[in-house]
Amino acid sequence: MTVDLSAASSPGDLIPEDLIPASTAAALVHVDAKTIKNWIKAGDLRGWLLNGRHYRVRRSELLSLVQPVATVSGDH
Repeated sequence: MTVDLSAASSPGDLIPEDLIPASTAAALVHVDAKTIKNWIKAGDLRGWLLNGRHYRVRRSELLSLVQPVATVSGDH
């Protein structure tokens, strides 16, 4: 993904506060770092490529992808 720097209104727009490495993102959601990179390439997750090789994602966007598949009921 390319980022249009001219569209940024402040330095905070350029580098999100919750930007984390792909390896950290992968550990948070228990997937491989390659999966995070594939999600970025597929457009499922917005990411940034720094220095041509370091992927970063917003922690908040990653966690918004995590959805519960079932609820556990206390009544058995």
